[in-house]
Amino acid sequence: MPHKRAKRSVREQQRSERGSDLAPGHHSLENETIPKSVARVLNSLSVRQQWKTNKRKAEDGDNGEGKGKRRKTEDESAAPKILPGESLQHFNKRVEQDMRPLVRSAVQSSLATTRKAKAEELDKKKKKKLDGKPQERSPSPAPPPPPKHADRPKDFVQLSTSAPKRLNDIAQAPPEFKLKKVTKTVVPEFNKHSGVLSMAQKAMMEAEREKAIARYRQIKADRKADAETILS
Repeated sequence: MPHKRAKRSVREQQRSERGSDLAPGHHSLENETIPKSVARVLNSLSVRQQWKTNKRKAEDGDNGEGKGKRRKTEDESAAPKILPGESLQHFNKRVEQDMRPLVRSAVQSSLATTRKAKAEELDKKKKKKLDGKPQERSPSPAPPPPPKHADRPKDFVQLSTSAPKRLNDIAQAPPEFKLKKVTKTVVPEFNKHSGVLSMAQKAMMEAEREKAIARYRQIKADRKADAETILS
């Protein structure tokens, strides 16, 4: 199986045969591709000169007949195409600028035709008024025929409520519910002062509390004294 890379001795021999300090080959920086934006900047001078010459030729005309006039060529009449290095946004703007005068002329022509049609209609109406001829009216439509089941009772006919109701009767109308008048229920007023103690009642309760505390302490002291006597 052959090696993808030659032996070191072969490579050194080839390097010595080629020598050193050689001119750049095909894969040099001069032949390397650069982005379009950088190329546009580097070639800006030539692009500007070409644009000026094209503008001068367009102003002078092909045969020098009249300044400011420009003849339409086959390229201009054809559909616009995107130029090399042109973005889609710039191409859309260029197409809109080219189509703007055509759209304006089409709108003006349509407005002119509508005005002409309106003027013709007004002239016809004036002529009819001057002639004194009554305008032909369209014949009135015939009245619609009566419905086939006009004699039959309609759905949901109001019936008298005095008739007796039976189990197998068929309802001819939805039931009617009569609402009674809503009477307001009287809510008893809450007495704010109920449950509030007076000053005399508070003093009496405080005295009873002190008596209960003293009685509890006395019972506790008696139990402690009895326990000490038993232990001694």
